[in-house]
Amino acid sequence: MKTILLPTDFSENAWKAMQYALELFKNDTCKFYILHALEPQASAPSTGITSKRAYQAIHDSRSKSSQEDLDKVLKQVQGYSNNSKHTFETKLAYGSLTASVQGYSENNHIDVVVIGNKGASAIQKATFGSNAAQLILKLSCPIIAVPETANANNINEIGFTTDYSIENYGDGLSLLKEIALSSNAKLAVVNVVNKNSGPVSDLEAKRAILEKALKPIIPEYYTLTDVSIEMGIHVFSESRKIDMLTLITKKRSFFEKLTTRSHSKAISHNLDVPLLVFDQRSF
Repeated sequence: MKTILLPTDFSENAWKAMQYALELFKNDTCKFYILHALEPQASAPSTGITSKRAYQAIHDSRSKSSQEDLDKVLKQVQGYSNNSKHTFETKLAYGSLTASVQGYSENNHIDVVVIGNKGASAIQKATFGSNAAQLILKLSCPIIAVPETANANNINEIGFTTDYSIENYGDGLSLLKEIALSSNAKLAVVNVVNKNSGPVSDLEAKRAILEKALKPIIPEYYTLTDVSIEMGIHVFSESRKIDMLTLITKKRSFFEKLTTRSHSKAISHNLDVPLLVFDQRSF
């Protein structure tokens, strides 16, 4: 059974991400955890019984209101899904969204986190420090960041970006394989080569390692040269009209480069696809 965490701030964007998750995993037996993180309120004064009581009253009121909103979302999800393979549970956490999702994921063996990524472009939004971008840089489990216009019932081709530096994927790409197979989607692997990265040595051997991890899927391979990684991914995604983009994060490396403001112009136009992100630590 898959365990899937659905963070929500009760926005329309969060609801769209939930719908996407329910459709994407409609054929799987899943336990969905719907989590809302209640951010800390301003600190109460250190003195004054009345002020402390007022602080506690505000906290209790916020908690009650948030739990009521969670209950409403639960009813909305159950009404939308009507899927006997899906079960749901709500969780009200106290703290920042990033810390709450990270802690809950690690303590409850979450398989994947699905979160809304509001804006015209998933990567563009990440450049400005969205919740999704912060989670991508923190979580060790896979995360799917979903833009508002995404459609899980229309996944025809999935892009997979790689520099072929991973020597053993283990079962780390199992989620990607499951999504591709269940959607009957093609998988397009792209490597961007420029003066900073240089050509890949032993390319055939490294492709063989990837093919073993992706079996039985037979990917198509593409190489882009003399272009920045950011522009290469943009051009590739747009030209292929891909429906999902897969990234593997590396600490102080690939995704952090994408999430700096200096690269935003190169990737900001019309790239509006879900991001499936794996952390290299999971391999």
